[in-house]
Amino acid sequence: MAIRSKYGDAQHFGAVVSPSAQASFARMPERAVGDNYPTLEEVRRAYGKDYDVEWLVPQLYDLSVFTGAKNLTEQQQEMLARTIAVEYPQLKVTELLLFFHRFKTGRYGRFYGSVDPITVMGAIETFLKEREELRQKNADSEADQWRRWAEERSTPCMEAIRSAFGLDADRLYIGDVNGYQRKVRFSTDRKDVFDLLTADDAASRVKAIAQQHLDADTRIVIWYNMAGGDGVTI
Repeated sequence: MAIRSKYGDAQHFGAVVSPSAQASFARMPERAVGDNYPTLEEVRRAYGKDYDVEWLVPQLYDLSVFTGAKNLTEQQQEMLARTIAVEYPQLKVTELLLFFHRFKTGRYGRFYGSVDPITVMGAIETFLKEREELRQKNADSEADQWRRWAEERSTPCMEAIRSAFGLDADRLYIGDVNGYQRKVRFSTDRKDVFDLLTADDAASRVKAIAQQHLDADTRIVIWYNMAGGDGVTI
């Protein structure tokens, strides 16, 4: 499996994402949420049906030691680990590392040596809202990055096309479709679609299409379409 290829056996995986790794991901929460790390469900499939629980128990033990929660017994830790594994299989191990670090900071309340399983489960629900905010932040950042890339790529294409056909500025447009794939596309209503690669290439290929379809009423639209669909003209 891909997880085993990347992380090795269960022992090595556990060492890589042990409680000592919590601080590292706390320093880069966007990566903890946004990067391609395995979920509890994925590690269970990779290392065995109870491995997700086995991985969680040391995290909970570390939490109980840190908070001085003497009331959180070994049996409770295992039961809590199993409950988390069942209820939140979609959480990445790195997201849980981030959660446990934040719990330790008092972000979800101060418990003065008394932490029960219900408290931890409630804190995870709060963390899920923070996780969604981080995911949205990542998505916005990525969209902005590709948008800048598309603008840089499409501007010389527009200039070349405008020059090739002597088009007035009001007949050439840029359209924006939000998303995350790096594409700048052109098409006509005849469904002739291609990616714009360079200004010269774009002008040449647009010319072949425009000779058939360009008239006094036609407007050319270049979509810097990062959502993966086809660009369109009007």
